[in-house]
Amino acid sequence: MQVKKVTLNDLEATYCCMNELPSNVSWAEALPESREWFKANLGKHVEGYHLLDDNKVVGHIYYETSERALVPYEMEPKVACVYCTEMLRDYMHKGHGKMMFDYMKDDLMKQGFKGIIIPATDLKEWMHYELFLKQGFKVIKEHPPFYKVMYFPLTKESINVKPLELNYKPSRDKVEVTLFNNFFCPVGAYMYHLIKKVAQNFGDKVKILEKKTTLDTVRRYGTTEPLINGKIKLPGPASEEDVKKAIQEEIDQFKH
Repeated sequence: MQVKKVTLNDLEATYCCMNELPSNVSWAEALPESREWFKANLGKHVEGYHLLDDNKVVGHIYYETSERALVPYEMEPKVACVYCTEMLRDYMHKGHGKMMFDYMKDDLMKQGFKGIIIPATDLKEWMHYELFLKQGFKVIKEHPPFYKVMYFPLTKESINVKPLELNYKPSRDKVEVTLFNNFFCPVGAYMYHLIKKVAQNFGDKVKILEKKTTLDTVRRYGTTEPLINGKIKLPGPASEEDVKKAIQEEIDQFKH
């Protein structure tokens, strides 16, 4: 087992988590789009480490430095912000996660990073905060509805982190569905297209706005999540029926 930094030569091995999806989901359909995003943004908005068993990628940590990370937080410079980390099931609970994080901590320490931030969650199936307590991270900030900002110090014991407030005012003529094309995660890319398709089926009852995800748009709007009439109603994966329901609720309220 070994850990290595992700390079352009490793693009076809990114997102090992897509190899173990439940049979009832189609997120892997967006994998090529996310790999293209990774290729275009490596060294600009994403960096990473892969855990290898011989030549097989069995785990990953993807992150970016605070100056370039596409996340809704104000942070000090020279802080690493983890986007996601995954491990194949057969390699869990065997110390391999610690091996990955120890490598990352040592590498970032040598580069003079202050510490590492993780936007963990209360959700058991998605970046659950208890997993990172085991790696020495501590919760330093609550970020509703379900995020917990966690920190591991490297060269600085504590840092300033401020979650950005959602700042989006939809137009008043009809319900708006606002989509940010942050295709880093295949699940996010899949949901982008699913929400757009469902919204189009509502015809002229809905206005669809598509926005490029940049540092400026993240700072301006305080989110990269899809918005239904300015509200975060669909964080993470959702079914087509969930999307229909979320949009219909806003249409029904809009009438009144």
